Amino acid sequence: MAKRGKRKSTLEKRTLILWALLARENAAGFQNEIKPKPDKDDRIALESDGLIKSDRRKNQRIWIEVTERGWDWAGRNLSAALPTQSPAGSQILQAWLIKLKKYMEIENYALVDILNPRETLKPVGETVPAGLDQVPVRKRIRDAYLTISGGRLNTRVLLRELREKLRDIERSALDGALVQMQNNQEASLYQLDNRLEVTDADRSAALYFGNEPRHILWIER
Repeated sequence: MAKRGKRKSTLEKRTLILWALLARENAAGFQNEIKPKPDKDDRIALESDGLIKSDRRKNQRIWIEVTERGWDWAGRNLSAALPTQSPAGSQILQAWLIKLKKYMEIENYALVDILNPRETLKPVGETVPAGLDQVPVRKRIRDAYLTISGGRLNTRVLLRELREKLRDIERSALDGALVQMQNNQEASLYQLDNRLEVTDADRSAALYFGNEPRHILWIER
């Protein structure tokens, strides 16, 4: 019984470590600066799950950063249990609130837009075409995703690549199917966080939710 309790506590701590990393600039930092401080077992477990990656840098200090899979996991596990007694909790919450404030200022969102969002996402300026419960379109999206990714799941595919592969499908139909896949949790759509990566082709291919562009398609299973 005690072992199960300890295992649960360890999982909760590792989840909090991930949130601590995500709250930092570029979702990365030196292991000895992160609170709660990850021990070797925490780092290895998170790395084995593909949620972080690490390497040794100056003075042999261990640098840890969240992977795309880690971002995806976090986005789907916002309600994951956290340790109730960690003194690092309030510090992490403060860092997240600062990030939230910055995001709201840049995107011109009010807090109510964040805390009381619409339940179903739709692209800005468009409606999902009527009758677009089109399994064939969604299947073609999945097939194109696997072709572009070399048959791999859990990897990013840029929407500009997907649109090029499926250029025979009307844009509104393709967008509607992508939104439906996200709403059905069949896929996830993400923004390219590194603005330097975003090309004109990415901007043109982006699918917008409110003021937020999505450039990446991610299918987990």
